[in-house]
Amino acid sequence: MPPSNAAPGDTQPIRFYIDSADRAAAEPWLKTGMFSGVTTNPQLMREAGRKVSDIPEIYDWARDNGAREVCFQAWGATTEELYRSAMQIREAAPGSTIKVPVTPTGAELISKLRDQDIPVLMTAVYSAKQALVGSALGVKYIAPYFNRMFRAGRNAPEEIAHMTRAIPQDGTGPMIMAASIKSAQHLVTLTDIGVRVFTISPEIIADLFADDLTANAVRDFESFMADVI
Repeated sequence: MPPSNAAPGDTQPIRFYIDSADRAAAEPWLKTGMFSGVTTNPQLMREAGRKVSDIPEIYDWARDNGAREVCFQAWGATTEELYRSAMQIREAAPGSTIKVPVTPTGAELISKLRDQDIPVLMTAVYSAKQALVGSALGVKYIAPYFNRMFRAGRNAPEEIAHMTRAIPQDGTGPMIMAASIKSAQHLVTLTDIGVRVFTISPEIIADLFADDLTANAVRDFESFMADVI
């Protein structure tokens, strides 16, 4: 698969976000210090038993545990409804990033938020052509749904490779934030095609650390320590 068109010296460091509204699941990983923030969506809120009224609490515990950015998704069928919900989120979580689906009404909302310098994560992206919309609108992040593309029969790596070639991942424009990740190997595949930002579930975070050889080495180290302490 062709690499990103960013020059090696322009490559951004890997950044991880925790995709969860569940404090018990997310907080231990936030404490490792390896995560830039937390992303949520209506499905994750429901799975965690959380409501819109819980947004301030989610924002506070995430920030208190080192998240520099917390993302919540706007809701509504019209631009006006989307805008009202975005303002409701920003009132409850003043520094939050607003997630907006890539639709015509979403584009109108993004323009309004951009004029107020409110950061936007454009979500529910399934094709390279949609990423161009996000770049034209000046969003901060574009979130393609990697595994959902596969399930829909699309060539996910190819689509996302098109995105990273069209939109250099050097920090000068929108960053591709890959979502819908189902294994640590997906992350490796995506870094090979230029993706530098990921939002991943607590289960995938655990998969990042899992390796039988590492586990064996740690056990060996511990056994050797008995002879040197």
